[in-house]
Amino acid sequence: MWTDLAWGLQMMLVGMGAVFALLLLLMVVLRLTARLDRTDRDGEADQPGGEPTAAPMTVQTGPDGSTRILVDDTGLDVDTVAAIAVAVMTHAEHRRRLAGPEVRAHAPGSQLFASRWVSVGRTQQTQPFRKS
Repeated sequence: MWTDLAWGLQMMLVGMGAVFALLLLLMVVLRLTARLDRTDRDGEADQPGGEPTAAPMTVQTGPDGSTRILVDDTGLDVDTVAAIAVAVMTHAEHRRRLAGPEVRAHAPGSQLFASRWVSVGRTQQTQPFRKS
């Protein structure tokens, strides 16, 4: 009995030791990868020429709720930025309307057995198992 218990404890220690050793190795690999992949502190990428990764833009909100976009050295003028903003808002509104009931092809719950997979799954859930 004691030999079986000792063998079991030894196998547990070996198994858990292997798991924790692999986790430690994975942590070291991930840290090295993150260190090699990070950007400089100035916000410039690790590439020749040091191009900035993000365009500097400033958004100001006035006391009356109006929004003003200030563009800094990006090559975009205010009209282009406004057109992009309108396109993004229009896309968001269109996506929001897709979930509305007036755009749905079928009412929710009207196609209870839409596919064979759903039908078989529901049958298996609602009927008890019978050994044939």
